[in-house]
Amino acid sequence: MCEDDERHCYRERELSRSKLIALHIAAAIVGLIQISMCIPHERPPFEVVGVNERYELVVPTVNEHPKVDGDLVESVWGISARASGFKQVFPYRGMPASRETTVFVIATKDALHFAFRCAIGKKENMRAYETRYDADMHGDERVTISLDTMHTHERTFEFTVNARGTKSDSRFGNRQWNGNWDAAVVVLENEWVAEISIPYSILTYDPKVKSWGINFWRYISETQELSGWAFHPDRSFDERYMPHIVGMPIRSAGGSANELKLQNKFFTVAKYDADEGGIGNMYGLDGEWVIRTNASLRFVMKPDFSEAEEAFESIDVTYVEQFLPEKREFFVQGGEFFGDVSPTLFYSRRIRRFDAGIKLTGTLRATRFGVLTTHDFKDGKHSVALNINHTPNTTTRLSVGYVDALFGDGQNRGFCAEGRIRFGKQGRFSLSGEYARHFSSEEKRDGDSLGARLRYYDGRWSAFVGYSQVSPNFNPLLGYAPRRDFKQWSFSLSRDFQPRQQSKYRGANIWMRYGFGETFSGAFFNRSYGCGFNITLLNHLNFGMSFNRNKHAEYHIRREPFDDHSLTMWASLGGNRPFRWSGNYTMGRAFDGHYRQHSLSFSWTKPDGSWRILCEWSQRRHQLHGGQRQKVRSIELNLTRILSRDKWFTLRYFHRGGDYRVDNFAMAFRIKRESGEELYLILGDPRASKFRKAFIVKWIFPFAF
Repeated sequence: MCEDDERHCYRERELSRSKLIALHIAAAIVGLIQISMCIPHERPPFEVVGVNERYELVVPTVNEHPKVDGDLVESVWGISARASGFKQVFPYRGMPASRETTVFVIATKDALHFAFRCAIGKKENMRAYETRYDADMHGDERVTISLDTMHTHERTFEFTVNARGTKSDSRFGNRQWNGNWDAAVVVLENEWVAEISIPYSILTYDPKVKSWGINFWRYISETQELSGWAFHPDRSFDERYMPHIVGMPIRSAGGSANELKLQNKFFTVAKYDADEGGIGNMYGLDGEWVIRTNASLRFVMKPDFSEAEEAFESIDVTYVEQFLPEKREFFVQGGEFFGDVSPTLFYSRRIRRFDAGIKLTGTLRATRFGVLTTHDFKDGKHSVALNINHTPNTTTRLSVGYVDALFGDGQNRGFCAEGRIRFGKQGRFSLSGEYARHFSSEEKRDGDSLGARLRYYDGRWSAFVGYSQVSPNFNPLLGYAPRRDFKQWSFSLSRDFQPRQQSKYRGANIWMRYGFGETFSGAFFNRSYGCGFNITLLNHLNFGMSFNRNKHAEYHIRREPFDDHSLTMWASLGGNRPFRWSGNYTMGRAFDGHYRQHSLSFSWTKPDGSWRILCEWSQRRHQLHGGQRQKVRSIELNLTRILSRDKWFTLRYFHRGGDYRVDNFAMAFRIKRESGEELYLILGDPRASKFRKAFIVKWIFPFAF
């Protein structure tokens, strides 16, 4: 009993100390906010071609709507605003781009219109593989528009088009968001032209804010070079350096009744499983009502729980719960408005079946807000999530959140507060902190967590100091807290080497890290060390090496600490070429013995993008302390045939042998159209340990009023 009382008192002292630390963090952030309120909008230290003395891109408004066909023959393009003078982000940061890019911009009463004229070297050397909407175009020749419609210089809309005319978009970092906009591409011998039209109606913005942030980017596939229009050479993707776009005829806050939109998606799912013996089906309706330009209301009735797409995209062979991204339409759309409460207090996958849900999201000047509720009427379970994010200036961000799980008579609610401030020359220093508290009628769920981080970055050197702690009983009913009863410090230092002119390499990096932590009761401690380097040569050969060591002791198991370490080497070659490969080799010691592990990955993409092949192989040999040997081998094969821009077929085989055996084969046929219509046909279940005679059909049909 004395020992228990001592531990209880120790725990209470630590919790009180955590609250005191949280108050100090809040006070420091508030003080720095007062300093930062007078910091003006930033400009990069070189000329940005196309802006005026106020760092604005002034867009003319015209009555004629240019035809989106990639052919710039309309006379309105002659009076457009123009942006040029792109500079390299990578590999030779700050140097003029190797190929000229000019952007033309005009506005009409209901849309912004852009045209990119992109010079190329040899047409046959230009690479653009992807033809599917919203697919990853990492190695493709492409252009991107960034629009900061909230004018907070923090998060943006992204609209990307590759040289095949394939589109991709995102809203405030959410790539699952889909907007209805037009694009067309024409490829000539010496250049390619992309024409893009973005309606105001698909953008989220406050009509009272008359200027937005804007930037343009281009990836040149022939030289594997990323270039941008306006950026600081030491902070390439810092939105504070975005110019302003002005002159758009942004409609007033009032709006009219005929501007309101109601968009819906009806879905139905049927599943046959021979092993389980039966046919299951479900259906439901998901919709969004765009109330105003800065607010929308989403609702769902009988939400989708089939997870058909996830079933084909993931294979989980781990032993512990993994954090998986949400796939359900109701949570995915508008999920970017709930990032500050998720996943600590609100991990939406904790919510299983429910009958209906409502979500309200929007913006008000420099503030984003989101309110979400779900309702299970049969079991009487309801949940509420609220998140408010405010950006008073280009250096400060504040947010608060609240989550409540109304499950029976028990109490399970929590709140969180976060803040971030940039300071110092060019905002090289960043201080951030967060505090979360969960109140519960169950003692094992009643607790708090906090964290603080100080970062430094100047384009070459990067340093980080962080502290976090989670109380023994912090276990939110709707949150994701994989580790409780732990406090730790983390330190890291890295140095980037990026040439500013022609060199023998494209980039390099060295790094080191150190961390230590322990439980509140001292029953467990951990010390971790690491260092490594990575370098990319001109032929796009990338290779590196890292060393990691981890010392930890669980006193209830043994007093003598475990001492694990590993040495890893890796290499990859191919860049964005059709054939690519990568491999790595690791040797080390774990708590139960020595091991060696190696893997190889090969991929091939036909230049027109119609065929994709991926092969991954790995093997791990483990020699235990008692002399016993164990070998684990896995192989995965993927074959994808692109039938058209919105149809493709995939075969997938996965085998694992050793500690447990997996032999799995699955096929999928998918249709995904820009209109929002989708169809899944899946045979098999990739998450099962063997081939299952299962068949899933899922159809999503959009319609609007």
